[in-house]
Amino acid sequence: MRTGDAAGVFGGVAAAVGRVGLAAPAAGAGEALRVLGAEPAAEIAGVAGGGGDGVGADHGAADTAGAAARAAGAAAAAAALREAAGVAGCRRLGDDMYRLHRAAAEAARRAGDRIGSARDLAAAATVAYRFSSEFAQLPTPDEATALLTAARELSSATKLPPGAAGHASHDPSASPSPGPAAEPPVTGAAAAIALAEAAVVVDAFGAVQGDVDNSARETVRHAERAVRLARCAGDPVAESAALDALSGARTWAGDPFGAAEAARRRIDVLALAPPTPAATQERMDALAMAAGTALGVGELAQARRWGGQLAGHPLFAEVAHHATSWLMVADAFAGHGRDVLSGSERYLDSWRRSGRQRSFSLGPAAAAVAMIHGLRGDHDARSAWLTTVEEAGTAAEHHHGYGAVFDAMVLLHHGDPEAALARVAPEPDEVWKWVSWIWHHWYVGLRAEASVLSGHPEARARVAAARRTVAGNPVVTAQLDRAQALLDGDLPGRLAAAKACDAAGCPYQSARTLLLAGGDHTATGRQALTALGLAPGS
Repeated sequence: MRTGDAAGVFGGVAAAVGRVGLAAPAAGAGEALRVLGAEPAAEIAGVAGGGGDGVGADHGAADTAGAAARAAGAAAAAAALREAAGVAGCRRLGDDMYRLHRAAAEAARRAGDRIGSARDLAAAATVAYRFSSEFAQLPTPDEATALLTAARELSSATKLPPGAAGHASHDPSASPSPGPAAEPPVTGAAAAIALAEAAVVVDAFGAVQGDVDNSARETVRHAERAVRLARCAGDPVAESAALDALSGARTWAGDPFGAAEAARRRIDVLALAPPTPAATQERMDALAMAAGTALGVGELAQARRWGGQLAGHPLFAEVAHHATSWLMVADAFAGHGRDVLSGSERYLDSWRRSGRQRSFSLGPAAAAVAMIHGLRGDHDARSAWLTTVEEAGTAAEHHHGYGAVFDAMVLLHHGDPEAALARVAPEPDEVWKWVSWIWHHWYVGLRAEASVLSGHPEARARVAAARRTVAGNPVVTAQLDRAQALLDGDLPGRLAAAKACDAAGCPYQSARTLLLAGGDHTATGRQALTALGLAPGS
């Protein structure tokens, strides 16, 4: 999107956003609706805060014209609140997204738009799980389930006339488009409910409040249905969100390459979306997930490409801590130490100005910076950044997922394979929820390498098992080639692994392989590390 498109993205909701105040009390939302000519501010303010029982005042005394005017005002308010929810999404404010979708649902109900209200309730339920790490006060599973139930009831209670599907009032996602012949006509509400079911019922997004275990087959089935219905509804934004669920479901199922493919498809789907706040939020998330899942399968060049597009997007300057996060993680794995440290200043300044937000993406970025300081031998700076990790990330994922991976890399760099092995001691299945997303290949590769370097009796078996797991990942495969060569005393094999790391866009692992090759290659490896802004291990 060009810089000039910013007005097109946000201009349509300038009044609503300015008065709602996305980080402000719920009364701001009531003022926005009052200005738009909807229901009295006192009533809507309660709805925006998530309160009330959904029953409006009785306006039976109003004449037909007055009732129509009120319905039109409520419909306009619902549209504005949906737009404002999209802006809150761009700012990564989970509580506000959730609150504004619920407010939109109530405004749509007052307008007589049951389909729109059902869609908004389903959207709120999805937000509670999809963006769970971005909440200050996370809705309970029971609360999200109640929203999904209400959405289902509203949708099933609405009887559309023949041929009317896709034309429900105030439902732009429902325009018909080509889709599987077996699917009945689909409204945006049906697609939204299917996505909410994938989020809440089977936890396709791996939410903070989700179960540690779920049925991978069932999760994939729910996500595939959500994608199919969104495509039938002709809504690229909804299809992107459903593809995000499918990417997560495939991760649960142990298919990281399939997860990466689904994430990349989101970018193509969104090319057709108009420049609305919701579409902009999806573009931001799609670039982040494309970068993250590419990293998960060792496609470092692709990860840096998508991460660079996100970091350089002019519309995301206000949330630079999110925008720069995946580029820093990709650069850290590649070993571009100076680039990571340069980006870390922008990240830290933006994160502090945001009120020190917490999310699944912010923790790994901070941990990546901490790792680079560790590879430089600056342990004080590493400790300071690990403190940031505790504030920006989620504790379980840090301990078992990305934190274990980055800590193991630092420990191996400094010649302590026993401590590295202790850091990745659990079998991957024991910590699946936290390693499965992006970190699984790196986790098993480091675990195998640490086993070799520490002389673990199962080292050879772990290398062989890891090979089967990471087949197709060029970086981790090269690391395992190096581990095998160390086991076999094969110097040419180690040198071949160094070249493979270079070819895969990972100069850090290439330099480290030269150090492990020993002899005359040690000086070359040291020079390569210095050129990256790193230091040889202690």
